[in-house]
Amino acid sequence: MLKFIRVLLLLMLAYGLFAAPTVQANPTADAEQQTSQIQIDGKPVTVLTRDWQYRIHRGSAIFIPAPGDNAMSPGLLEYLRQQLNLLGWTTISLTPPPQPAEPNFTTEVTEVNKAGDGKVQDSGNATTRKRSDTDWQQLQQSQQHYLQQGLTQLQASSQALAGKKLLIAAGPSAALVLNLLSNNNIVAPDLLVLINPYADEANANAQIPKLLANLPLAVLDLQSPDANSASLATQSQRQQVYDSHPGYHSRQLLMGLDLTQATAYDVCLHLINQMGSSIVAIDKENPAKAVSP
Repeated sequence: MLKFIRVLLLLMLAYGLFAAPTVQANPTADAEQQTSQIQIDGKPVTVLTRDWQYRIHRGSAIFIPAPGDNAMSPGLLEYLRQQLNLLGWTTISLTPPPQPAEPNFTTEVTEVNKAGDGKVQDSGNATTRKRSDTDWQQLQQSQQHYLQQGLTQLQASSQALAGKKLLIAAGPSAALVLNLLSNNNIVAPDLLVLINPYADEANANAQIPKLLANLPLAVLDLQSPDANSASLATQSQRQQVYDSHPGYHSRQLLMGLDLTQATAYDVCLHLINQMGSSIVAIDKENPAKAVSP
């Protein structure tokens, strides 16, 4: 299935089917970036909004960059944020939760020649753990709490906007969003877009396919071959979930998303636009109806 999709994409690119459409701008629409702030834990957090500019308003798309980035960090999300509004989407980018500095394991000079105490449990071929279980759980809870507050406010505001609701998250933020959706902590979007999803902790990362299997949503999963190894580690399991998902339409695409391949950025843009536009809005009483015709 994945090989078929790759071949199909190459053929579509070759015949120009992903060429940018002629944008018919709404002369009354303001596509300029608007900066605002919301309050999370009593602190101001920046939100960037770009109004839709097209003959029709398709809906709204909320962007969640990876922790430690900002609302307009360069890359695929920033490109999508600036281009989707030209195709009829109001784009909203939330400053993601902060990412604490990595723990710094240093050895004093006086300790170098001393024998070890035998307390290190990791094997020689395993990566040294960055944080203890307790520290990692506290960090995850803190970041999920941050996103829950931010998304609750943004989703409430976007309800006033007509059209479909997209939620686009990258890297560890995608894993955090999956947890929030699985626990019904945030409103489910009409389409969830994941870009190289992974969790920093191995056990949590391994749970991502299971979370997806129980998530009654349409999902577009964009995977880059040069992504974090943790994201690549669950790619095949995520694909199996999408292939066997009954009741709604999900896709996973393996794409080169590096900065030197603008064509891949355009393909992502039009896949999101097409899938988001065609998706049937979620029926609250029957989530299985969230399908693409």
